[in-house]
Order: sequence, then C-alpha cells, then structure tokens
Amino acid sequence: MLDTQSHATAYQKLLSIGELFFRSPPRLPNVKLRLSPLLVGPTGAGKSYLVERTGRTLDAAYFKITRGDWLVTGGRGRSTTFQILDFLLAHPRVLLHLDELDKFQIDFRHEWGAAMAADLWNILDGKFQLDAYIRETDFGDAAKPKPAEIVPLVQKRLWIVGSGTWQDLFVQRRERKSLGFGSPVESDTVNLEAVAKAGVISPELLHRFAGDLIFVEYPTPEETEELLESSGIGELARSLQMKITAADLDWSHGGIRVLETLATRLVLERHMRERGQHREIDIA
Repeated sequence: MLDTQSHATAYQKLLSIGELFFRSPPRLPNVKLRLSPLLVGPTGAGKSYLVERTGRTLDAAYFKITRGDWLVTGGRGRSTTFQILDFLLAHPRVLLHLDELDKFQIDFRHEWGAAMAADLWNILDGKFQLDAYIRETDFGDAAKPKPAEIVPLVQKRLWIVGSGTWQDLFVQRRERKSLGFGSPVESDTVNLEAVAKAGVISPELLHRFAGDLIFVEYPTPEETEELLESSGIGELARSLQMKITAADLDWSHGGIRVLETLATRLVLERHMRERGQHREIDIA
C-alpha cells in the first residue's frame, strides 16, 4: 500500500503516542494524560493498516474489535471484556484497536445496546469487572491472580486506539467550502471544533480519547499516479493498449478496493485476450 503523506503524518503521530504510553510517561500533579488516539477517515483510507503497522513497530500484540465482534457481558459466550483481559494476560504489550466506532450506535432502549455501551465505556475508562473475571476464568495450574495484580497491567500494557468513518462529518458543507475528503479545503480545516459542532461523534466517545483527532485521507492525484505505477497497474494497462490515470479512480467508491477491482478487471482482460475472447473492459 502506498505510504501517502496523510499516512506518514498519521503514522508518526500514532507511533509517538504509543511510544509515550508504553514508556510509562511522567505523571503530572492532578493532570491525566490522554493517550488513546482516535483516527477519523473515509472507508478504505487505510486506518486499520496504520494502526496494525504501528502495533508491529512497537512490538505490541494487535487485538482488533468491531461492533460485529462484540459479545456483551452477561450474554452468551465469553464476553468481549473478558477476551481482552485474556489477551492482556498473555502478552506484555497490547494494542487494542476499537474499529468502526461510527457503527456503535448506542441504543439504551434495548438491553443489548445498553450492555454494549456499558462495556465500551468501561473498557475506555480502564474499568473491568475483575472479581467476576477471576471467578469465571480457568487459570490452569497457575494461581488465580488478585484484582490488585491485574489493575496495573491494564494501566501499563493496554493501549487503546479507536477509529471510525463518520462520513457525514465530511459532507456538512457544500460548494467550495465543503469539508469533504478531496475538497479544496486543507485537511486541518476538519478539526476537533468542527467535529464537535457537526455532532456526528457522541461527546461521551470524544471525551474518552485524546483531544487531537488523527485524520486519514485518500491519496492525492499525484500519489494515485505513483500508486498506479508502483502497483504495476499502469504497466499492465499499457500492455493492453489502454491508458489509466488518477482521474479514472474514484476513491470514495470503496477506497483501496477501487484499485483492487481495477487490477482484477485488467488481469481478467489479459487472460481473456490470451484465450481469444477479447472484450473491452469498463474501468469506471
């Protein structure tokens, strides 16, 4: 995947925050550092790629959770909160990636929604039902730990990174002043103030992450041209007497999957031509 300028900026900020977290940053009197970053960007812009890459660099075990993976406390199966603790006790460093947070539409009218919200807030606040966890967990031949032994592990080992799309945030304005990705407006125009004003991310969620959001954008036209060449797509297209430019790719229709779809169509076209079944593909 192309390491765009947007990726490079986001990665360096993520990495710096992660390094600070795992190095046990100095404590300030009466002030708590907020070291859980939140990435915001459109579908397919590379948010998960960046978080996972950061985890590898920091030698942290990567644990990703989405809304569809969630098992609430008190429901069937081992709850998500207990799975996190299982993972935490098995690794010296853990990067917990709470992905697709824009899909966590909390509905307190339903039991499952309320339970999921409670679980999510507790995880983000570093509060786990440790007595219940210890009671319901089989530690094999090892002695059961005490809650006081697990609390510092949560504080020192569990780094939480969130991400989500919140696409509505980037279509709040129209015409030339649009906040949309790919608009003439600079990316830093979409800041925390704009996010709060748009109201698309709940205050309860925003307050649990670092104040400075990390925005990830699609590749620029220049970066797209570079990606077409580095991926071999440009050369493949030319071998088929076709010309493909950045203008032919609309990242908003699926992000990096747009590139994968184009590559698949070109490879299929070459295969069919080799079999004498020539057809003219539609790259749109």
